Amino acid sequence: MLTALSTPVPAPAVKASLVVLDYNDLVSDTVDLTSELKNAFGAGALGACVVKNVPDFVQKREKLLTLASVLANLPEDVKKKAEHPESSYLFGWSHGKEIMNGKADFAKGSYYNNPIYDVVENADPDYTTKFPEYAHPNKWVEELPELKDAFMDLGSLIVRTGQLLARHCDKYLSTEHPDLPSNFIETAIAQSTTVKARLLHYFPVEEPATAPAPTSTPDDSWCGQHVDHSILTGLTSAMYIDESDPESYKQIDALNARETLGNERMAQNLAQSGLYIKTRAGEFVKVNIPKDCLAFQIGEAAQVASRGLLVATPHLVKGAGIPAGSGLVVARNTFAVFMQPNVDHKLTADQTFHQFTQEVMKRHYETRM
Repeated sequence: MLTALSTPVPAPAVKASLVVLDYNDLVSDTVDLTSELKNAFGAGALGACVVKNVPDFVQKREKLLTLASVLANLPEDVKKKAEHPESSYLFGWSHGKEIMNGKADFAKGSYYNNPIYDVVENADPDYTTKFPEYAHPNKWVEELPELKDAFMDLGSLIVRTGQLLARHCDKYLSTEHPDLPSNFIETAIAQSTTVKARLLHYFPVEEPATAPAPTSTPDDSWCGQHVDHSILTGLTSAMYIDESDPESYKQIDALNARETLGNERMAQNLAQSGLYIKTRAGEFVKVNIPKDCLAFQIGEAAQVASRGLLVATPHLVKGAGIPAGSGLVVARNTFAVFMQPNVDHKLTADQTFHQFTQEVMKRHYETRM
């Protein structure tokens, strides 16, 4: 689901703040969000926005992200049972199976499943054999039964909200490209049986003993620079957890690290960690997603399908180094939902999503050889 950006786009002035949309406007058929969408997803924008007032989002986020730490700290044999190598580890637990920055990625653990279909009904056997990464039934952890409902509840909410946002994107596209099918993006998401959700646990990282040399690119110790290849990615804000006491995980942020723990260095590292988006000017902007807001990023499939009107942007995740001797064990949990069309869905007159994905994966691995 990672790729380097390929579709050329112009590079006008940078807009360095996230556009905030209201869920109540998304459900409206009369509110015109064209200006906001241009500022969020157009050339020169960050390729992202946040949506406030999403019903039940705060509670669902809290429940699932807390479970991410419980999941990641289960015994290794339990997590091993939850792996699914036949789908290239794109169902169930995955740790150290993906390549990032040219090497196996042990910085984070992932739990993948389809947030809409626990089992894809009436799936053709040939399709299931050819596309196990999409067609296999979801895989769950017997020892953590509460994970399933929390995962599916938040995932389906994010997809429903994404469809509402896609409807407004379609209205914007129709004004610029009236020859495109109506409800092009919304339909691609609504009809898809291949949506993939990823519960992420970024494992604790130690602060380096010596300060790294200054660079214009932020440290990407938690996730290297990439572009999502989906149509639309829904993303929660991160939850940072101090796991030093296995009996009582506690949320931590820069404020309580400073005021409650008295650890100024950890506070600074937390404040500087997280998601960074690379602008068209080559600058990295730190993106702060409010806890009560749901973020959306444009994927490269949408950029291709919209003829460059909607722009995907490279991004990375900077780690929060733990100072030596602090006794802290700080991990980062988040949840991403990749809304992608069915494999035979045509992004353009000449290219299906499957063909596009093959092109993406070829680029992805060739650039890392």
